[in-house]
Amino acid sequence: MQSGFAALLGESPALVGLRRDLQQLVHRYATARRLPPVLLLGETGTGKSLIARTLHEAGPRARRPFVDVACPAIPETLMESQMFGFERGAFTDAREARPGLFAAADRGTIFLDEIGLLPDNLQVKLLKVVEDQELRPLGATASKPIDVWVIAATSADLETAIRKRRFREDLYYRLAVVTLHVPPLRERGDDVVALARHLLARACADYELAPRTFTAEALARLRAHRWPGNIRELGNVIERVALRAEGPSVTADALGLPAAPNGGTDADASETGAADATAISERDRLLQALAATDRNISRAAARLGLTRNAFRYRLRKHGLYTGRGDAAAMPIAPPAAESPRPTSAATRWERRRVAFLRVALTSPVDDDDHKPARLLEEIRQKVLVFGGTLDGIGPAAITAVFGLDLVEDAPRRAAHAALAIRKLGARAREVDSLAPALTLALHSAPTLLGKVEDEVHIDGDVRPDIWQTLARLVGRATDGDIVVSPSAAATLSPTFRLIELAGDDAGARLLLDVERRAAPRTTETRFVGRRPHDPTAP
Repeated sequence: MQSGFAALLGESPALVGLRRDLQQLVHRYATARRLPPVLLLGETGTGKSLIARTLHEAGPRARRPFVDVACPAIPETLMESQMFGFERGAFTDAREARPGLFAAADRGTIFLDEIGLLPDNLQVKLLKVVEDQELRPLGATASKPIDVWVIAATSADLETAIRKRRFREDLYYRLAVVTLHVPPLRERGDDVVALARHLLARACADYELAPRTFTAEALARLRAHRWPGNIRELGNVIERVALRAEGPSVTADALGLPAAPNGGTDADASETGAADATAISERDRLLQALAATDRNISRAAARLGLTRNAFRYRLRKHGLYTGRGDAAAMPIAPPAAESPRPTSAATRWERRRVAFLRVALTSPVDDDDHKPARLLEEIRQKVLVFGGTLDGIGPAAITAVFGLDLVEDAPRRAAHAALAIRKLGARAREVDSLAPALTLALHSAPTLLGKVEDEVHIDGDVRPDIWQTLARLVGRATDGDIVVSPSAAATLSPTFRLIELAGDDAGARLLLDVERRAAPRTTETRFVGRRPHDPTAP
């Protein structure tokens, strides 16, 4: 972490003004016994979490705890007990008292991210904590004093939520004593270039890659893009480019961003991109993300840098979500007319090499404060960024498959995703020594795939064997290890640095990093399947 507010990179007027406001806030309350609540307003991915942590580290409580709470990542049924703690016997499984997140932040700072998603009953309890500086754990008969600096953040329009009775007006005014607006990336001009260069240099250093630079066309493409996911989206794009670039220069095509519309140049688009972006409403962005991902909620959320819960919240806000579960989480009126799909379709089968990645999380302590929900969500987004598809998810594990699309570099993409996820876990442990440990397994094999309309599925008969292989590989891993099966190692060895796994007679390897030489170019192929018949046919 850079000192002061230097970590907030950029020289745009909006960012300079925000840095000035933050510095004045810290200076004004440098010796105050009680600090005013701060409310950060801004779109998802604009860096509100970084600002909150920087405020804490630059302020008078820098030596005290900083507790980061992602409200959407905590199940609603557990939110009260995790945030406010509970006494022994408060409910069936309460065998011993737990202090909760607010108590953990006592005399320090608590950051409540996406406060707009807090349930109404917890809004009442939070109001009492903020107003009275008192905390009553679940099941307790008396309150106890607490001294916590509350920094809250939201990407929602709280004033609209108040009018619709989804957020308490009295809580809003208690939290908004100091309100700071965090500008979206599209309003920060050339800051996107400075951020992209910084992120590219950091990614190359993290993965021990040769330095890379952007071409002029790539810089124009970065300026032209609207960045609906803001800095989080930019970071994911740059990390993917750093790992997959084939030479010292990052081209516009390598970024994987859409070209300027209507045949214009990227340079032309960069001049009008900001003005066009402001005209696009949040509702339009939601519909565009759903349309671009064939209405897949997970991919649409990742495209905008949102969690699934935050994405659904925005769908509900704009009347696009019926509230009957995942299958109903679709636009009531699609953004464009679609041709009717046939009621039944033939299944075509093809054998293709795909790759499987399993990430297991192990918490070092049995503590609700360190459950891996938030880290799991960040891992899920990394999988999607590198072109993977979720094949299974549990409370402490994610399994993904790469290669269901048309690109024939599935093992390489899975390996890049594994390296990015390992780095994500290492950074989480730097911030919190009790963050979950990660173990990863990567397997690749020719697999029978069935295509029905536009969806590709793995042959169900082979999935148990694949999952058993992944379980065996994960069982051989220790914290931070990426264990690679022999079949995957044979594909990855020309590009990645692998070493033998001690004591494994089956030929598994450990993936260390990507070698610092250009990787082979990938090609694309159409799905050339056989017409429906016995899927076991050769």
